[in-house]
Amino acid sequence: MNNYVTDDIQVVNEDTTYPFVVCDNWFSPKEEKAIWSELNFYSHQDNINRAGNTIVAKDKKGNPKSNAYRWYTAGYFKNEQHEFVSHIDRYGYKLREKKIHDQIDKCKPFSRSYFSTNNTTTLISYYEEDDSYKAHYDTFAWTVLIWFAKQPQVFTGGDFDFPESKTQVNFKHNRAVLFPCCYLHRVSPVKFKEKPKEFGLGRWTITHFLYSTPMANIPNG
Repeated sequence: MNNYVTDDIQVVNEDTTYPFVVCDNWFSPKEEKAIWSELNFYSHQDNINRAGNTIVAKDKKGNPKSNAYRWYTAGYFKNEQHEFVSHIDRYGYKLREKKIHDQIDKCKPFSRSYFSTNNTTTLISYYEEDDSYKAHYDTFAWTVLIWFAKQPQVFTGGDFDFPESKTQVNFKHNRAVLFPCCYLHRVSPVKFKEKPKEFGLGRWTITHFLYSTPMANIPNG
């Protein structure tokens, strides 16, 4: 299996049928601080659910392919005017920055579907001991994963790979992976070096699902 590690931002497998983008240091230190304040908020909520109790990929027998905790930001951060106030959603503009578009443009023919998206759904996942995600596809256009972990990191595993191209991307704090949803992908089990003293020391993933919604019909003239 090809083991890929990046220093900044780069297209992986550009000349193959499975190109994707990896970007380190996705958030600035100031942004990272705001993200942690939100993730810590989630850590103290009583109504976060294991994947088996949410919408999650399932096997042929109907069993969930992951048992990690997961929830959507829209369920927590809306005010009376139904406007997002989540830091994570607020920083979604980074998905449209030129440096990202320049790399996505190299992921032909899939780049066209990225540029045609006009909507985003954001999912938060948290992996503890032995949590993983078996091979599955996503049901949107593109997936953007951003990984977080408290430092120093107290677990191993939680690495990510694409079985079809036999390409692995090692877990790294503040690393983003952008890829078409039609790629089969999975997450290896998380293993703590010792029993954690508190919730939240495991593997965090911020997932942006990009998709297109029909534009409203606007009368001519």
